[in-house]
Amino acid sequence: MHSLIQQIKNAFATLTYPGDGHLTDSFGEEAEALEIDFRGKNNWDSLSPEFLNQAPDGWGSALSFFSAEALQFYLPAYLIADIKNSLEIGDATSRLCSFVTPQMEHVKLAKVYGGGTLGEHARQEFSIFTAKQVSAIVAYLWWKLETEGYNPTVEQALENYWLEREVELNKGS
Repeated sequence: MHSLIQQIKNAFATLTYPGDGHLTDSFGEEAEALEIDFRGKNNWDSLSPEFLNQAPDGWGSALSFFSAEALQFYLPAYLIADIKNSLEIGDATSRLCSFVTPQMEHVKLAKVYGGGTLGEHARQEFSIFTAKQVSAIVAYLWWKLETEGYNPTVEQALENYWLEREVELNKGS
């Protein structure tokens, strides 16, 4: 457990805060609340599990509304809180896995949300993760399977996307 937390911290250590204007690319009440709650929060390592569980504004849905840059920046806080069994509401595995499974990846997005498919959107968001970050995510997902048991969404996401992405990024490293 400690080595996984250290791997995550090391992988995400050099990220810079995306800025107050780049926290979400969504709209609506929850997205606006996210912008308020995360404004100026430029150190993901200082966010308490209590904050993560309620943000934004008591909904605990921040992972669903982050922009790609904000997801990359804040994700380690959620992963570590989950490993420490302190994450009650936010589900990092859903955010990382749901849209890269065979069942969901071809679901069409409305044009108002950019069009394309859920899988294309997820892959575009995840494309900014570095090799070290992807390896930390893969290690976290394996840990989830080991600690919680069978989870077809996590297994399929690993098989359908994350393991291939890890190999691809680590070629030549």
